Amino acid sequence: MLSVKRIFLSLKTRLIVFALLLVLVGLLIRFNVLSSFLQDELHQVVANQQTSLASYVAEDIDAKIKVRRDLVHRLAEQLPHALLRQPDALAAWLADRHTLLPLFSAGILVVLPSGVAFSDHPRLPGRRGTSYADRDWFLAVRNSGLAAMGAPTVGRATRRPGIVMAAPIKNAQGQLIAILAGVTDLDAPGFLDSLQKNSIGESGGFLLISPKDKLFVMATDPSMTLQPLPGSGINPLHDRAMAGYRGSGITTNAKGVEEISAIASIPSSDWFLVARIPTREAFNLIPRLQNFLLRNSLVVAAVVSLSVFLFLAWIFRPLASAARQVHAMATGAMPLRALPVAIQDEVGELTAGFNLLLGKLREREAVLARIAHHDPLTALPNRSAFLDRLSQSIALAQRQGKRLALLFLDLDGFKPVNDDHGHETGDQLLRLVAQRLQELVRKSDMVARFGGDEFVILLTDIGDPDAAGIIAQKCVAALSQPMQIGKLKFQVGASIGIALFPDHADNADSLLAHADAAMYDAKHAGRNGYRFAPPPQNN
Repeated sequence: MLSVKRIFLSLKTRLIVFALLLVLVGLLIRFNVLSSFLQDELHQVVANQQTSLASYVAEDIDAKIKVRRDLVHRLAEQLPHALLRQPDALAAWLADRHTLLPLFSAGILVVLPSGVAFSDHPRLPGRRGTSYADRDWFLAVRNSGLAAMGAPTVGRATRRPGIVMAAPIKNAQGQLIAILAGVTDLDAPGFLDSLQKNSIGESGGFLLISPKDKLFVMATDPSMTLQPLPGSGINPLHDRAMAGYRGSGITTNAKGVEEISAIASIPSSDWFLVARIPTREAFNLIPRLQNFLLRNSLVVAAVVSLSVFLFLAWIFRPLASAARQVHAMATGAMPLRALPVAIQDEVGELTAGFNLLLGKLREREAVLARIAHHDPLTALPNRSAFLDRLSQSIALAQRQGKRLALLFLDLDGFKPVNDDHGHETGDQLLRLVAQRLQELVRKSDMVARFGGDEFVILLTDIGDPDAAGIIAQKCVAALSQPMQIGKLKFQVGASIGIALFPDHADNADSLLAHADAAMYDAKHAGRNGYRFAPPPQNN
């Protein structure tokens, strides 16, 4: 009786019974609950993904429209009024601006208050002298005196779908004397062409809709461009979007295909963007999962039950061994070390978790040590690490009677990159600068980021002082080459000050001060060059 009672009270027996019950219950509820749950969860995941995607693309389109709207407004303010009597000179003026800021793929034109195109660039056949008095953008600017964007339509001169950004040109008395208009093709590279180039899944895509004009502005399907919207009552979610709804939902489109759609606004144009994917494609995982469960449930149940029964005793042995080792580490009887993982089960996971925790603690110590000595942005040694190395190098050079050089480098033209393109772009530029500098020095030398856009280079064991000048000249030349960041190219320069040990100073602080002063001499001399610190008697 006692042995039977002990068997029933045994942890092993209870675990075996629990595993069997769990498998049986799982078999009963899997088909009743899992399918519905997965569909709801998958719908929420897909809806969130669609919403995020629609919002991202809509923000991108909104930014592109704003850039073009601001550009045409700025050009209208800058346009010299005297050129309104010289169409060719005005075309040349437009050409210069169009070359610098080629945002209007179909060109720029100036329209007189009568509606007649006076000048344009690039010159298209039939555009000059053509009347645009009936165009909505012309009427909006003439009547309101404010900038306006026209409805998407096929251009009168370009014969391609596009939009027009227009801004008034006024005289000193505030009277309208002309209208400046920039024309962009809808499928121009860098504008809306990505909507046609990118699909969602195999058959999903984007719709760009203008509610005011009741048009598909652009779509992944090129045949829908500038086509009228379906009537009300065909697509309920579309009707809600036309009424102002922004979000996601399941709907049936005009072709009878059920799909998950997400709607996001484009405020600068009063348009909205739809990201859509058919539900059969979004939920195609569920039928496959059901078939998989149906085929494998009985096999899994048998294997799990047998495995629990046969291996439970064996599984507990590494757990006991791990517990003894952990206790010994806690009492100091043995050093901290990773535990061996006997098998990848729950006991193995517990052991692996302990090893992971131990590894994370060691990694954190290593990271803290690295952070203390390296710049997190460029991975170069930081100011503290450089000063330590400089002091050590000076002490070594004193003992060996050798010369070393310190190059203090400050970037020229870096601030406009940060101001115009943001700190993320500036950070990428600093990484490229660090990479180029490291390629120019020996392994025994050191490149460090001193702070901001300042870098320092330590050249050890140089015989001829001119060698430092050669390295500085290579740095100037390397940093003068254009740097590619995404689709943009940037060109910066560098002003470099050079101080030599022991020629200019015999300690780290003085050497840094001499190099820093020489760097400012290089900047005052015209930037993008280098200067040696003057001899001590001239300081």
